[in-house]
Amino acid sequence: MMHMVPRDPWLYPEEQKAIITRLYEFGLIKVDNNRRLPLKSGGLTDIYINLRDARSNPEALKYLASVFTIPIQRLGVDRFVEVPDAVSCFAGPLSIATGVPYLTIRKKAKEGRVSDARFIGNPVTGERVCIIDDVITDGASKVAPHKQCVLRGLDNRAVVVLVDRQNGWQKTFADNKMSVPLWAGMTLHDVRRHLIQELDVMERCKKEDENENKIIVALDGQSWGSVFPVLDKLRTTGCILKVNDLVFNEGIRNLLPHLSVYGRVMVDLKLHDIPNTVLNTCNKHLRQHSPWAVTVHTSGGGEMIKAAKRGLTSSCTTQVLAVTVLTSVDPETCEEVYHCQPMEQVLNLAKVAAKAGADGFVCSPLEVKALRELYPNMTIVTPGVRSDNKDADDQKRVATPREAIDAGADYVVMGRQILGASDPVAEVERVLYGEIGV
Repeated sequence: MMHMVPRDPWLYPEEQKAIITRLYEFGLIKVDNNRRLPLKSGGLTDIYINLRDARSNPEALKYLASVFTIPIQRLGVDRFVEVPDAVSCFAGPLSIATGVPYLTIRKKAKEGRVSDARFIGNPVTGERVCIIDDVITDGASKVAPHKQCVLRGLDNRAVVVLVDRQNGWQKTFADNKMSVPLWAGMTLHDVRRHLIQELDVMERCKKEDENENKIIVALDGQSWGSVFPVLDKLRTTGCILKVNDLVFNEGIRNLLPHLSVYGRVMVDLKLHDIPNTVLNTCNKHLRQHSPWAVTVHTSGGGEMIKAAKRGLTSSCTTQVLAVTVLTSVDPETCEEVYHCQPMEQVLNLAKVAAKAGADGFVCSPLEVKALRELYPNMTIVTPGVRSDNKDADDQKRVATPREAIDAGADYVVMGRQILGASDPVAEVERVLYGEIGV
């Protein structure tokens, strides 16, 4: 009998899919692509999971009891604790199904009760217990039950939830000195991915929003866990998502299918190797995931660019974008490396890339106008973009979003300005409508 919490979810991927499908059929998962569904903890969301509505459906109650049997049996607890009112409806059936008694802990004591008004049940000191609930957001609703368990001398082994909404419960637990682990069956991302990619009951983003949005959000320096709350909100804006080091952290095959739930993906690998190596990379690792674009260093030569194109042959929508001179390179460094000024080198490299069949260029805002005049039909992506009064950080050749678009850029790359904003969605909208004027 297992008496610990594994690090992995208590549901396998295929089980997750089956359960999400059934809960949606039962009406226990509601969706709204406009993010107008209110959360109990505050704020609005596009996906609301409400198991308490199972009260109206005996079949749903029986099904939920069978689902929660999995973690109860694997934990090997003496008793489980239900927190009203999300799981109260199937706590009884769950107890019958598992043979494990349960305890109810109320957030507030009911008045006029002879017995302990916060507890229903007769736990024994030292019993191994777990707290069960439908979802966890910021974790605030789990604090009081856990503290009550501790006061009663119960050994709380885990907080068990069906869905982790990935909304900051770790901080709440830490602030309240709760060392109890969370064990979730799946994450909100798992739910969203299945609803969008397999059940087709939600849109990733409205096509008109994707077509109008000229912002590429750079997710550089982020982990999947840290960037998810931002992706959760940015999904419906239509932004393209640029990844570099995140690909190395998570792996191409693991990251791209998940990231594509939240928008088109620019895989900014800046490939620069012998043609055969680039061909293999594109063919074996990128082609099957059909990202919006992949970048290559033009200095690798025309044959290398052609190899990248061949490697992506069956993924006709993936663009090969040729990186010219990095925006972090100032004129002095350019002279040192290329023995010429940035504009001259950008034009030299662009000629090589265009002849080799690249779909577009990556260049600083200062070279956009010249490239647009020479190559009117090619995609131009521009890093080194900052709004007025924003820190340029490590960028040397910069401009504002409006200046870059006016010069002829199709897309502007913005990272820290968006990710560091108190409200990333509001910042995206401010830049799009207030500065660029979409």
